[in-house]
Amino acid sequence: MYENMMLRYFTSDESFPFYINYGEHTEEMRMHGHEDFYELVVVLEGSAVHVTENGKYRISKGDVFVIGKDLCHGYEEPDGLKICNIMFRPDTFITADHDIKQLPGFHALFLLEPRFSQDNALGSRMKLPPDAFAEVSDIIAEAVREYEGHAPGSRTLITACFLRIAVILSRLYGAENKRREIEGISLAAAYMESHSSEEIPMERLAEMSHYSQRHFIRLFSEIYEVAPHRYLTDIRIRRAASLLRDTRLDVSEISIRCGFSDPNYFSRIFRKYYGTSPLKYRNNEFMGELAGKQAFPVNE
Repeated sequence: MYENMMLRYFTSDESFPFYINYGEHTEEMRMHGHEDFYELVVVLEGSAVHVTENGKYRISKGDVFVIGKDLCHGYEEPDGLKICNIMFRPDTFITADHDIKQLPGFHALFLLEPRFSQDNALGSRMKLPPDAFAEVSDIIAEAVREYEGHAPGSRTLITACFLRIAVILSRLYGAENKRREIEGISLAAAYMESHSSEEIPMERLAEMSHYSQRHFIRLFSEIYEVAPHRYLTDIRIRRAASLLRDTRLDVSEISIRCGFSDPNYFSRIFRKYYGTSPLKYRNNEFMGELAGKQAFPVNE
């Protein structure tokens, strides 16, 4: 039976569910799981054997991988191993409004790789080229300094550092497209994010995924915890809420820009999500919160 670690073991600050540090491993690290957080690992020096429930593979300088929930892992045969551990709750640090979700590499590395790693022994990781490794290492150093310094504004800078790293990694992963099943689902999810104002037939998404339509819907729903059509509606409603908050466009124009051809239908759907009409939401008279699931789900 493996120990399941919780984020509060590393930080007691519930208002900022994030932890970053350097780890030097001279001894083997026992198998353990993550109950309520994800972990981004960057190998800075040395090597080791990364052990999961489904197999083992060697990691070395420049390797990057994400450990999700419900996957036990540890390290064997460390040889000068130095890593950076970044522990975070994705629903807090990567929100539905970030355009990083338009990158297929984001979906692949931060969501799909951790999910598929639960079912196979393939080495779910990417290797940074030297220039990207140097850039990421510098950003990590800045984030660690801010995390340890606790200066005013440090949370904002830490979040900015994390998002910079996430974008760099997502762009690099998107250029690699390592595994067919991950490539297909990530392309479909990113396509919905970047084309949400358009009509998107389910057949097109299934074709991108390289799966049958039935298999695509089943697999997507398992990973994202919502069906593809609901995922698309979530995107549209969140973007509509953003336009209502940040612009003076009328409701009809916003509904069209967000992929709703019928403003009345848009208003009905919006009310189901937020418990109030679009106009009242704009005037800060709303009562509820978004009913849809996060596009990067973490079960508490």
